[in-house]
Amino acid sequence: MRSKLISRLAPFLLLTLLAVPAMAEETHGAPAEAQRSLLDLDMQSAIWVLVIFIVLAWILYQKAWKNVLKGLKAREERIRNDIAQAEQARLKAEATLKDFNSQLATAAAKAQEIIAKATIDAQAVGDRIRVQAQKEAEEAKERATREIDEARDQALRDIYEQAATLATSIAEKILRRSLNPDDQRDLVAQSLEQVQKVNRG
Repeated sequence: MRSKLISRLAPFLLLTLLAVPAMAEETHGAPAEAQRSLLDLDMQSAIWVLVIFIVLAWILYQKAWKNVLKGLKAREERIRNDIAQAEQARLKAEATLKDFNSQLATAAAKAQEIIAKATIDAQAVGDRIRVQAQKEAEEAKERATREIDEARDQALRDIYEQAATLATSIAEKILRRSLNPDDQRDLVAQSLEQVQKVNRG
């Protein structure tokens, strides 16, 4: 900023340097001094240049330099605020990312837990179904065995009843008549025939 200020002051200094010889001519009024060049400045001209420079510098400091410094300070403060806000945004983004990663890890753990629980539940249901099926199969087997035993017992009872009826009928026939050998053969043949019918039936 100082270099900018100096570049702004340079035209004023140049004008001052040009004005000082003219002022010197007017004060001294000598014609020989009118032909001096810019490089032939005397002490009085140098003092005037210095005084004018100081006055101009003081005026510029009062009017321009304070505003320039004020603008620089405001800009510096704005940059600091921007940096602070950017840092806060970065910290907030990091916290949000950390929170998101934490939530993601928690969700993954819960998903694993749900999958494990579902696997255990499915295994338990499968075991229950298998046990129930085995139980029902055993009950069906026992029921079938019982029904077979009952049917066999019933068949044996029927056979015994028919055999007893047949034996009673044969005995009754034997008792009703006296048998000769032909009758005995016929009676045995009839008895065998009836037994075969019972077995076929």
